Amino acid sequence: MRKLAVAMISLCSTALLLTTPKAQASGFTDVPATYWAYDDIQFLSSYEIINGYDSGKFKPGAVITRKDAAVMMTRALELTEPATESEISFTDMTPSSPGYSEVLISMTSGWFTLTEGAFKPDQPLTRDEMAKALAIAFSYEGKERSAFTDVSKDDPYYPFIDAIAHYKVTTGYKDNTFRPAEQVTRAQFSAFLSRVFQQPASYEIRSQGQVIGNSPSFGSALHIAAEYPQSTIHPASTKYREFSDKIATKDGTHLKSGVLIYNGVNEKNTFTKEFFDHYTKYKTPDGQMKDFFNTFIILGLRYNGGWLSEHTNNHADYMDWQSYIDRTFAENGALQQLNASARSQNKKADVYIAIPYPKREEPILKLNDEVVENNLESRMEMVNWYLSEITKEWRNHDLDHLNFKGYYWLNETVRVHEDELLLSAVSERIHEDGDFFIYAPHATSTNFRKWRSYGFDAAFLQPNAFRASVENKEERLHRAFLYAQMYGTGITIEINSYSLNQAEDGVEAFNLYMDYAKRYGLDEKGMTFYQGINMVERMATYNHPVFRQWYKQLTDTFFAK
Repeated sequence: MRKLAVAMISLCSTALLLTTPKAQASGFTDVPATYWAYDDIQFLSSYEIINGYDSGKFKPGAVITRKDAAVMMTRALELTEPATESEISFTDMTPSSPGYSEVLISMTSGWFTLTEGAFKPDQPLTRDEMAKALAIAFSYEGKERSAFTDVSKDDPYYPFIDAIAHYKVTTGYKDNTFRPAEQVTRAQFSAFLSRVFQQPASYEIRSQGQVIGNSPSFGSALHIAAEYPQSTIHPASTKYREFSDKIATKDGTHLKSGVLIYNGVNEKNTFTKEFFDHYTKYKTPDGQMKDFFNTFIILGLRYNGGWLSEHTNNHADYMDWQSYIDRTFAENGALQQLNASARSQNKKADVYIAIPYPKREEPILKLNDEVVENNLESRMEMVNWYLSEITKEWRNHDLDHLNFKGYYWLNETVRVHEDELLLSAVSERIHEDGDFFIYAPHATSTNFRKWRSYGFDAAFLQPNAFRASVENKEERLHRAFLYAQMYGTGITIEINSYSLNQAEDGVEAFNLYMDYAKRYGLDEKGMTFYQGINMVERMATYNHPVFRQWYKQLTDTFFAK
C-alpha cells in the first residue's frame, strides 16, 4: 500500500517558463512515478527538451506559453537557423528577447501565426495552436476522418487537428470533443511531444528478410508492402528512441504459447480432464502425440448478473468475486481438471489467473455486508483481498502438476488515471509475492504503449482482425506486429468458436494470422491464443476439412519445433 499512498498525493502547480535544468523527471518533487505523464516528462527531460525549476519542481499543471512551445520544439528538432531567409519582425519581441531565435525559427517554419504583428510569447498555448505546430513541424497529414463535435471541417485548424488525431498524437476527450480553445499544460504538451518523438523515423519494408523499401509513413509503407506477398514492416530508430526489429523483446515472462480458457458464467460452466487433453497434447498426422500449449490463462468475463470487465453492467461485489473463485477451484472447474490432464502425462502446466476489474462507479459491498465508498483505496483493498484468497485456495488444493505463474489483468485497456494508479499498486503487490503480471490490450487500447510503466511483465497485443466483418485485416496485422516491435510485446492470435456451418467465414482471417505469425517470427516466442470458448477442442474433434486444416496450421506453426 506504500505506492498507493504516494499515488494519492495531490499535485498542485502554477505556470511559468522553461528554466535551466535542475532535475530530471525521476527527481521532480511534484512528479511521482505514478503521475499520468511521468514517462513522457522523464523522456523529454532526459534530453533537456523541457526542464524543471530551481526548486526541484516540474509544475506539470502550469500552462505552457507559445514561446515555451517554440523553444521545446526547436530543441527537439535541433533547429538552430530559420528555415528560410526571413524579414519577419515582431511588435512585441526584439532579438534580445528571451527565446527570440527559437520563435523566429518557428515562424519561418510556419508553426504559428502572428496577431497584428505580435507573437504574444507569454500567451498560453491553446490546443488548436498546438495541433497546427505539431502537424506542420512533423509533416503530418490527416485523412479527413476525425469528427470532433466542436471542430467543424470549415474550421481553419481542422486539417491540423485531423492530422494529429490520425497519427494518434491525441484522441480527444471521452465526449468526442477536442476543446480547441483549451489551454495546454506543461504535462499535456510533454505527453503530446513525447508521443511524436517516440514514433519511428521511417518504416523499412522487407520481403523474406530483404530490404525492398523505406517510407516516411506507415500508410505509404503499407502500399509498398502490399506488392510483396511475404512483406514485413519494421520501425527505424531515431535519436530519441531505439526500436527493435523483433517482437516480444520486453517480455519478462518468457511465455511462448499460452491459451485463454474462459470459465465465467455462460461461458464454459464445467470442465473435464478430456477437454484439457486436447490442449495439453496434440496428435500429428502420423499418429504421434506431442506437447501442445504449456501456459493456461484462466479468466471469466461474466458473473451471474453482469460483467467482470470494465462494462456498464459491472456491478460485481465481493460475493461475485468469491463465486468466481469458487468456480475456478471447483472439482469440475478449470484448475482441477487441467491438473488431472497434466498429471496423466506426467508434466506440468503453467497457469495465470485473471483479476476481475473492480467497478468504479458505485459503492462496494463486502462479504460481511459492510458497504464502503468506491474510491482508489477501496478498489485496491478489493483486489488485495482477491489475491490473498487465490493464494489461500491454491495452497488448499492439490494442484501438483500446475505451476502458478501469476495474474492476468482482465481489462483490455487503461482509460482513466485512477486505473493507472491502481495498476501500479496491484503490480507492486504481485511482485512482492514473487509472481508475474500480464495483460492483453486490444488494438485501439488507450495508453497501450505505457504497459511496462504500470508494472506488467508482458503484454500480448490483440490485432482484432479475426472477425469476418473486418475489411482491413492485413493493415491491422501489419500495425499490430509493428507495435509489437516498437513496444516489445507479444501478439494474441485470435479465432472465434465457429460452428461447422460457419467454418468458411473464418478461413481468410485464420490464414492471415498464421501467415503473419511466420513472417514476423511469432512462432518463436510471445503468443497467446484467443479461441472463443473452445475452438481448439473443436479443431481436434470435429470431422470437417476446414477444422482439420486449422488444427494442422496451428500445430505446424507454433508447436512442430
